[in-house]
Amino acid sequence: MGVSLSWVAVQGLSAEDALSRLGLKHTGNTCSYPFKGIASHGLLADWFLVMAGRCDHRIGLPPSLSTLSAGCRLVACALEEHVNYASTALWQDGQMIWRVEHQGDVDPENMSCQGQVPQRFHGLLATAQPEDSESLEGHFHMDVPLILAKELTGFRHDESNPVLDNTPFDELLDLQPKARWWKPWA
Repeated sequence: MGVSLSWVAVQGLSAEDALSRLGLKHTGNTCSYPFKGIASHGLLADWFLVMAGRCDHRIGLPPSLSTLSAGCRLVACALEEHVNYASTALWQDGQMIWRVEHQGDVDPENMSCQGQVPQRFHGLLATAQPEDSESLEGHFHMDVPLILAKELTGFRHDESNPVLDNTPFDELLDLQPKARWWKPWA
């Protein structure tokens, strides 16, 4: 079974303001990666990372990203490894600038994009190897969104990172009520 994550890295906003906009707060506890809940960590170059142990967590959805990116910029990434899914988006000042998405369960070479993607996207896509390649030198289609996210933030979930490896994450509490799919009988 693969990793399922949503993460957002924000630059140009304090950690406390980012958490407040997302409806999160520190618990005072720490945890190591990987984890199942939601946690935060500082990154280099003044990026602040919030990660959730679900691909579809609300922190990575457009309403949260619009609110969080007001007056700053952020990178949002979601992945569901067991179905070969990855997406990355750049948001700034409440608006999505670009988004790249790979849905490997649809087609191993599937790639869609919106907005003004960076020029680097085209080079990565042109050099992506087929899913059945045994080469360890290149990258696959699912890697393209993850590489773009790392080039902006310095973070990739499946690579060693001295900043993260030596310091625990801060556990967070989600202050927003969870939606219920059922209604109690009156």
